[in-house]
Amino acid sequence: MFIGTSQEKFFYHNTLLCLVKSLQDKNITVDLRNDSYVCGQLVSVDGYMNLSLSKAVYCDTQGNEYYFDSLFVQARNIRYVHVPEYVSILGNIKNEFKKANRKDKDKDDKPILKSRKAKKALQQHMKIVASLEN
Repeated sequence: MFIGTSQEKFFYHNTLLCLVKSLQDKNITVDLRNDSYVCGQLVSVDGYMNLSLSKAVYCDTQGNEYYFDSLFVQARNIRYVHVPEYVSILGNIKNEFKKANRKDKDKDDKPILKSRKAKKALQQHMKIVASLEN
């Protein structure tokens, strides 16, 4: 399941952020707004599409290359995220949602603890319903 604020969860489920999240641990290329680009292994993505890359190469507009062990790219600086050719876009999106649904079901298996007051109100409600049936 995606962990984050409610706004981040909304973005994850209603945009293609889930596709970018499915590219974790893969080598990707990111075009930036200033016409430069970054290549590297995607380590993590947050709910706003901020990216953390490892073993990254930043190439500026003059063609100079700079190597970084880790690099953080803010979402507002991203123009495009290139999806590798070998990646099935629809398959990755479906797999991400399957992972999220599986973890949601595991979460729902836990019993919900109710207070004594809520339990008493539920018992009274059930007695009233039972008396209406007779």
